[in-house]
Amino acid sequence: MDSLTQIVLGAAVAEAALGKKIGNRAMVWGAIAGTIPDLDVLANGFMTPIDALAFHRGITHSFLFEIIAALLLGWGVFKMYQSPRHKWFGIVGWSILSAAIGISILFLGDFGLMKTVIGLLFLAGSGLLIYKRYNRTSYTTPKASIMQWQWMFFLSLITHPILDCFTTYGTQILLPFSDQRVAFNNIAVADPAYTVPFLICLLIAMFLARTNPNRSRWNNAGLIISSLYMIFTLYNKTRINTIFENSLRQEHIVYSRYMTTPSILNNILWSGIAETDSAFYFGQYSFFDKQKTFKLMKRDKNNPEFATALEEDPTLKTLRWFSDDYFAIERKSGDSIQYYDLRFGTFRVKPSDPDNFVFKFILQENPVGKFTLLGQDDGPRDANMGEVFKMLWNRILGNVEEEFK
Repeated sequence: MDSLTQIVLGAAVAEAALGKKIGNRAMVWGAIAGTIPDLDVLANGFMTPIDALAFHRGITHSFLFEIIAALLLGWGVFKMYQSPRHKWFGIVGWSILSAAIGISILFLGDFGLMKTVIGLLFLAGSGLLIYKRYNRTSYTTPKASIMQWQWMFFLSLITHPILDCFTTYGTQILLPFSDQRVAFNNIAVADPAYTVPFLICLLIAMFLARTNPNRSRWNNAGLIISSLYMIFTLYNKTRINTIFENSLRQEHIVYSRYMTTPSILNNILWSGIAETDSAFYFGQYSFFDKQKTFKLMKRDKNNPEFATALEEDPTLKTLRWFSDDYFAIERKSGDSIQYYDLRFGTFRVKPSDPDNFVFKFILQENPVGKFTLLGQDDGPRDANMGEVFKMLWNRILGNVEEEFK
């Protein structure tokens, strides 16, 4: 999920675990812990694009990492608060963690403005906390044991990869025992309906005293609302799967497998893709559509010229693993290749435009037949974002189909 959602979830879980004992410290440390798994993006500058793609949501998102990190963080924070010099330990530690997390947020996400705002807000908030800590003259040592700190950190850490498992991108939560990406495909990586009510409840709880019973009530309300919404998305997933299966059956398409996933920022408009021996069939459906069926389009499978490379080239093999073999590949011109990850569906900026796959990778073929990943294109970045959101909104409401006919 997006960084803001992970911060909110980490803070809320930590508050539920230890807020009555340590107050807002629980929310602050929980927010940090909820972001720590995504610090793997800091390694991007030291890796090739293909290695960075394989590394993200890898070992730092695994059960094993969260256990080890929770033990170390819980022990370290407990010792810091016990030290007579914990003011300076706190200032230095806050500064390092805040800088790392703020920078990682700036490099995460699909929407440049959104991730920049979140990153800058986090840095500003962290700077304010560091300033207030520097100017404080008296301190109270949190009355929590090492094991309580460790439990709080574990809950805040482990909820991050678990939440990521519900998205299409998925996460390698079983590393180092398996590199399988676990992805339930029932919620978008950014969904305001999940995050906003959760955030409001957390903010209200934050301004209440830790001894106020309404504090835990508001925090628990946020956790309950978000959990109920997640259950609702799973229910939507079962409804969509039935509609997609019926659509395939009506078209007499014999498929070997299929998957469905919601579009960005909502759980109403869904994409579906099915694989046959020779092609992929894909389409979109909104719960507001007049007809309960996916309008399916066909994409033939890969160009034979890439058959050998897809089995032997390390870059293409990694991309196939990442996209779970839902892909298409084509030569654009000369040595320029585009690899499409078909799981994320298609978009149109204008009704007259052809369908474009949301997620695609730009490759270059070198003279000896090897492929290099140059970068990825995950949306209509050059388009007017107002038009993009307008078309998305119209399609969600089921109003745009008439324009496409």
